Amino acid sequence: MRRPRTRMQLLATRGQLDVARLGEELLEQKREALLRELHREVRIVFAAQEDVEAAAAVARLALEGARVDLGQETVAAAASAAHGEVSVDLAVTNVMGVPVPVIEPRSLVRTPVERDRAPEASGPALELAAERFEEELTLAVRLASMESRVRRLAREIRRTGSRVNALRTRVIPDLDEEARAIAFVLEQHEREDHHRLKSVKRMRAAAVR
Repeated sequence: MRRPRTRMQLLATRGQLDVARLGEELLEQKREALLRELHREVRIVFAAQEDVEAAAAVARLALEGARVDLGQETVAAAASAAHGEVSVDLAVTNVMGVPVPVIEPRSLVRTPVERDRAPEASGPALELAAERFEEELTLAVRLASMESRVRRLAREIRRTGSRVNALRTRVIPDLDEEARAIAFVLEQHEREDHHRLKSVKRMRAAAVR
């Protein structure tokens, strides 16, 4: 259904066009800010990945040391008997209005007692290996939180980009075309009214003569 081509409608359409252009500008600013944040986070993730790889190498070295000192069977038996839970705390932070889950940073390294083992029974080599793997786990959990943050930012960037594109390629052109069409119709009406007015004036002038 075509809306009436009136001056009120022209003002309303131009108002919608101004709002759409402002929305496009603000969303583009948001997208650029999110991109800057994403690039910063990606650099941090790459560094964190290197930290995890380095910690994994140290943990494997400590494990091999325990195997040499205690033997493969002793280490395997200690690993199968190990139990206990390692918990993490989740929080939510906002990045440019985007809610991002974050794992609260804390060390996951436990004491031998927290591992339900007596140090004198397990031996320092085994406890050192366990500590090194828990250090790796601490860094891996931190890395997982960062990667989740990066994925959420990337999704929001795609969503914001889609909204910008919709405004730029559909909404704004349609409103602009509608405003031009209404303005053209109103101008036509004004010319017709002006022409009729001149005709009436000529007829009145002729009647007076």
